[in-house]
Amino acid sequence: MSVNARLENPAPLGYQTPAFPSLYWPYNARPGEANYLYFTFDIWRHTLLWTLITFAVFHLTVAAWAVAMQLSKNKKAWKYVWIIPLVYILIAGIEALMAGTITGLM
Repeated sequence: MSVNARLENPAPLGYQTPAFPSLYWPYNARPGEANYLYFTFDIWRHTLLWTLITFAVFHLTVAAWAVAMQLSKNKKAWKYVWIIPLVYILIAGIEALMAGTITGLM
């Protein structure tokens, strides 16, 4: 392997991308073994997935609250209230895609 090839690729020899969900899993971890992301695509994917998960959890929680509030006032609201979680999850996906991409590629 030439010196130029090593300078272009900062990853150590034998590098494999760490498995999702975490770069460091505290349970049954081997001491001194840290995982790092070296490639732009890996960093972007890791950031995007965690952003999607986080945004989805918070948006679905708010959607559940909105559905509960609508149904507490009008029991016949099932005709339209099922749309609320769909809209919230769509918005969460769009926001997470934008935020995860901007953060992961910076």
